[in-house]
Amino acid sequence: MKYSKLFGRTRHNPPCDADSVNAKLLTQAGFVEKLAAGIYNFLPLGQRVLTKVCNIIREEMNAVEGQEILMPSLHPVDIWETTGRRKTMDEILYKTRASGDKEFVFGPSHEEVVTPLVAKYIQSYKDLPLSVYQIQTKFRDEPRAKSGLLRGREFGMKDMYSFHTNEEDLDKYYETVKTAYFNVFERCGLKAYIIEASGGAFSDKFSHEFSVETPAGEDTIILCEKCGTAQNLEIAEGHVEGLEDEKELPMEEVKIERGFSVKENAKAHNVPDAKILKTVVYEVEDGGLIGIVIRGDLNVSDVKLERYMKKRLRPATPEALKKVGLVQGYISPVNISEDIGISFVADNSIKGVKNFVTGANKSGLDLKNVNVGTDFTVKEFADLVEVKTGFKCPKCHEHLSEIKAVEGGNIFKLGTKFSNAFGMNFADNDGKLKPVVMGCYGIGTTRLVGTIVEAKHDEKGIIWPKSVAPYLVHLISLGNDENVLKDAESLYEKLLEEGIEVLFDDRDTGAGVKLNDADLIGLPLRVVISKRTLESKGVEWKERTNAESEIVSIANLVKKIKEFQK
Repeated sequence: MKYSKLFGRTRHNPPCDADSVNAKLLTQAGFVEKLAAGIYNFLPLGQRVLTKVCNIIREEMNAVEGQEILMPSLHPVDIWETTGRRKTMDEILYKTRASGDKEFVFGPSHEEVVTPLVAKYIQSYKDLPLSVYQIQTKFRDEPRAKSGLLRGREFGMKDMYSFHTNEEDLDKYYETVKTAYFNVFERCGLKAYIIEASGGAFSDKFSHEFSVETPAGEDTIILCEKCGTAQNLEIAEGHVEGLEDEKELPMEEVKIERGFSVKENAKAHNVPDAKILKTVVYEVEDGGLIGIVIRGDLNVSDVKLERYMKKRLRPATPEALKKVGLVQGYISPVNISEDIGISFVADNSIKGVKNFVTGANKSGLDLKNVNVGTDFTVKEFADLVEVKTGFKCPKCHEHLSEIKAVEGGNIFKLGTKFSNAFGMNFADNDGKLKPVVMGCYGIGTTRLVGTIVEAKHDEKGIIWPKSVAPYLVHLISLGNDENVLKDAESLYEKLLEEGIEVLFDDRDTGAGVKLNDADLIGLPLRVVISKRTLESKGVEWKERTNAESEIVSIANLVKKIKEFQK
């Protein structure tokens, strides 16, 4: 492709509303153009990258016996009501009405479509296992559409669904897809961590996410460098460092003036944050309050707590606390009035800690030397802590660290949730009808393009891996010398004849503009031909990942490019 004819050009400055590296660089380099928040046009350069990403995914899904189909984006609302997700996912559903006042939704996911579709073709165990996938556009009314291609309202996705006779068969296939996913990310030039995470609206079980480290990531990953264990912050497990053992002292009531925060409390009592017994109160979905007791230097994981309670909850408002007689900033499980109607659960972190400082459930009054079992009791202990840097790995006991990461893909064990909703059963070899067991496997295709840019760039521009670069070679002619222009045109034709993907910057513009644009666009190899290089019967060869360049003879250029391409 000649740059002079390319639709979509580089621009001198990034768009003023670009809020991420990928939004800035992809737009400035002429790969995408924003239409609205979370909605992008893909220009020729961007479409070539997206096509290559999709082809890699397609090859890996075909390799695990996935069969490609294509399902509609427009869904009758009644199938979403069948599963109950019309209500639970209402906030992100785009809705419309067709003739006859029939309501439809634009699909954010396709479980509601694929399940009744596959049910029509499954009669017995002989029809299973089965796996189908599609590469298609999804729609989600994201309240915070941001970060370029990382969080869109309209976006590309590969979603695959597998169907099995039992959990054991699903487990086996699930592991096979894990390997295929690692292959996808590796082939796209990325290192992915697999982490256990919440199933969210798609599953009541844990899911697995494939996350790529980048400062632009919205997820915090807890990582053990030694054994490679990676966990999502929401549900991460880890062992917190204990405090020095000491003798229990008798509890004392203390009058004190202090602020409400843990740090202000600790400073007022001249103790470390860890010696503050913190109580976080939540309102439970069906009414009532629960207090979570935890060390002052730690935080409660809301996701862990919801899984423990098996109910939705939210932090209690000041009004809710006041209504039952709880004094904000001084709440504790010690000597609490039974009339308040609150139960307490403790995080494991308070076990073995002696002589806490906590509130006395009265304004201006605290308690020192408070000990669990002696001065108060709790309903039970549980792992409710939000893990952070400094915790120890549950597997190898090395210290954990935090990294920021982008979720590039996720997989779920759906079980029989959707099969039961649509009555998708099969006749087993004993003649009995049983529900089909399902799995779900997603990769955001457009999101993956943005993720590559976030992970692969420098101060000059994008650094595309060879596997997904729109073109392999960026050929540049410098100057207006007739011999240079003639030889550049001849070289361009030669590379095309050899099947080498090349972008030829044939514009009549300055060397600085061309070289800067080459760095911005980020093709793997830059080949410059000029009057100076022709004097050596060669071209300047510079790989995007290297700072140095070299002169390569034109006679050996094609051979060297093909070796580089491998």
